[in-house]
Amino acid sequence: NLQIAVPTPEGPAKYSPHTLMRDDVFEDVDDGRGTAFGTQTHEFAEQYVLEGDVEPSNDDERHIKSFLDSLDGELRVEEDASLPLTVDGEQVTISGIVDLVHIRPDTIEIIDFKTVLGRHAEDEYRKQLSVYYHVLNEWFPDREVTAGIFYTAEAVRVEIDPLSKADLVDILAEEQGLETSTAE
Repeated sequence: NLQIAVPTPEGPAKYSPHTLMRDDVFEDVDDGRGTAFGTQTHEFAEQYVLEGDVEPSNDDERHIKSFLDSLDGELRVEEDASLPLTVDGEQVTISGIVDLVHIRPDTIEIIDFKTVLGRHAEDEYRKQLSVYYHVLNEWFPDREVTAGIFYTAEAVRVEIDPLSKADLVDILAEEQGLETSTAE
């Protein structure tokens, strides 16, 4: 559920967090359950948060329901997040959709639901969550922001250590074949 916008000459270039991610970690993985399953699972989470009256139809959805029920703050789903960066003197924006934002008086938790079986892509997900981390850090400067993955199959939450904006710029430049200056 990340959008990729084709850059237009006028205005900043737009990218999705997936632009930062290496595709090869997803190759040779034959235990995936498909995008339709992932979409259904995310839609369940969104509907459960917004309406509350939806019954889980599988273990992943039951895990999400239990996890959501354990949270005691305000829950926001499918939040648009855009991070402006300067890459090689060019303004670019990385935009995506945060699955879940858990808002508490002193903390903000970013949760990304992953339906994959296994953790082979965790370093790549870290890039995606780092984008969201920096956006929410700006939205909530007075609160501690954390980012994590909730693996729906195992009902396991994994804390992610976000990359710096400078690291994201370097990764994006490398992916786009741009030169970066190390002067920040």
